[in-house]
Amino acid sequence: MPNRTFPPLQLFRRLLATVAIAALLVPPAAQAANPPAALPGPENPQEVEAFIDGFFNREDVKAWLTGAVVTVVKDDKVLLNKGYGYADLEQKTPADPERTLFRLASISKTFTATAVMQLAEQNKLDLNQDVGGYLGGLKIPNKTGSPLTVKHLMTHTSGFDRTEADEDEGEPQDVYTLNDFVKDNLPTVVRKPGEAFRYDNYAYDLLGYIVQYVSGEPFEAYVAKHIFAPLGMANSYFTLAPDVQKRLATPYDGAGEPLPQYATFPNNSPDGGLISNGADMARFMIAELNSGKLGEQTILTKQSLDEMQRFSVTIHPDLPGVGYGFESSFPQLGNGQYVIDKSGVSSGFQSHLWLLPERKTGLFIALNSTRDARKLRTLLFQTFMDHYFPKMKAEDTPSYMHQTKAQLARLSGIYRDLRLPMWHYDVVAQDGGLVVTDSYGVHNLKQLKALLFEDENGRKAAFKADGSGNIVYFFYNNADAWAEKLPERKLFADVPDDHPYASFIYYVQQTGALAKEDSRTFRPEQPMTRAQFVGQLIRLAGGPLSTNPPSFADTANSPYAAEIETALEAGVIKGSKGDRFNPDRPITRQEAAVILARAFLLEFGAAGATPLEAKLKGEVDEWALKGVKTVVARGYYGPEVVPDADGAIDFHAKLPLQRQEAAAMFYHFP
Repeated sequence: MPNRTFPPLQLFRRLLATVAIAALLVPPAAQAANPPAALPGPENPQEVEAFIDGFFNREDVKAWLTGAVVTVVKDDKVLLNKGYGYADLEQKTPADPERTLFRLASISKTFTATAVMQLAEQNKLDLNQDVGGYLGGLKIPNKTGSPLTVKHLMTHTSGFDRTEADEDEGEPQDVYTLNDFVKDNLPTVVRKPGEAFRYDNYAYDLLGYIVQYVSGEPFEAYVAKHIFAPLGMANSYFTLAPDVQKRLATPYDGAGEPLPQYATFPNNSPDGGLISNGADMARFMIAELNSGKLGEQTILTKQSLDEMQRFSVTIHPDLPGVGYGFESSFPQLGNGQYVIDKSGVSSGFQSHLWLLPERKTGLFIALNSTRDARKLRTLLFQTFMDHYFPKMKAEDTPSYMHQTKAQLARLSGIYRDLRLPMWHYDVVAQDGGLVVTDSYGVHNLKQLKALLFEDENGRKAAFKADGSGNIVYFFYNNADAWAEKLPERKLFADVPDDHPYASFIYYVQQTGALAKEDSRTFRPEQPMTRAQFVGQLIRLAGGPLSTNPPSFADTANSPYAAEIETALEAGVIKGSKGDRFNPDRPITRQEAAVILARAFLLEFGAAGATPLEAKLKGEVDEWALKGVKTVVARGYYGPEVVPDADGAIDFHAKLPLQRQEAAAMFYHFP
């Protein structure tokens, strides 16, 4: 087995990626008063090439681009398959749509789902049967009493307590088999399967394991034989052989620096190991858009494809959701068309596949850089849709329901993201709508229908009730998961409702981060210890805790010993074996800022990215300056910090951090 990094490192990186995505979302372009005449979609190869060339000649796009291939198909024709920029910047190697290979990451899931549907067509498995019959004796712990089916795995509704592995990338020579991977990262079903959506990488690796067991063939061999070969996808792979590695585009990180090539874990990763090029993806898209056929070859029946391509899980009938290996990433940019898509993100690579089944049109892009990649692919899709499938008229003004604060009161509360526990929504009812606060800001939501709302930018939000009518889930600004409603707060004797830090303190309580402390009082102005700060931060992040013995000489008896060790292994705090952590010493505000900033900048900081800037006044030690600037720039503080008339902030960096101030930092993170 290869060397492994600890789960919290992956958790913080995924958290960071989600926040970065938010900052890069491109708002829909305003519709002209007299919209252009509708095109029949892309038809002429010369026109399509000129249009895409024009997109990549834009100054903003040229500034974002490293290398890319773009493919457009319509009906059974390839209208465009072209490279832009460089597969290797240093060597000035052009991105070649026929030869350059790209990692397509989670687009792998669409192929894994296709393999499952093939086996279902052959009656070798039943999507509605418990997966236990397809695991060859492997037992998945299930605390719910409800069966876990293949369909639950396909729709990211497994109810697993963990949906990510400890590590999913390693050195090219590392060997980590699918069988070992699935067994080493075995989760437990803790939420009723089918109840809630949470993007699930492990579920798709388990589906690959099922494909192996049911077919009797290694997963990568099955896909090569039954999908790649019939479609003539001669340049597509699920494993990194030396000759494949030579053709891979050089990956570049968010700072534009080259990264070494790597293997995925497991090595034939059904959830993210696919390597391919534009030409092969064109063939796959054509089959997807033509009832599973490419020429004389058929990989799936129309019935199976229709089932894959419909949104079988959604929080509200008026919102798109997820299908089998497909989802809906940009519903607000679809201009009223039915669009299914799948994106892929891995170190140094991003990709996206969009299909318009009713228009028999497909668009695909692969990029070998994560710098501004989300921004680029979002803008490409928006520009493509506005050009070929524009809205034919301005949208009518929505008709909103008007309910009183009392009628909407059951929706109020704190909702925590199921995949990224530190991502949360604070929902407050008021007459005529809701006020929702999250890491993107404050949003005013008006009601369209029962449990369906819309913000000031037209973005939809929805709630889900259980069988008794209790509100249990919320979906809004994170496409990766629903958010669960947290338990009602239990009042502290020393934190009344009108306390200036009440909302922050009760958020931390409701998440369970204070489970190891006295539940009767909070002691708002008491200094926070180093152990408490690190322990509560890690508990808020969620995920498994380290089982290794404490590295610090003085943390063995701390109630937060496991959390402190977890933070050390994740790189959130620094130290070496035998060092002292001083768990009971009050933490200063600048120490807390450095730890919190390190959690946020873990990935980009290592890549040499420019730190966030802020206008500071007051004394800050040099070693803490970057951390304090990051925390101030992100707004991770409470009412104790007030900008002066010039906008400068005194963070009071050397003072002890009070418990109420720590709660404010946690509330605003990320």
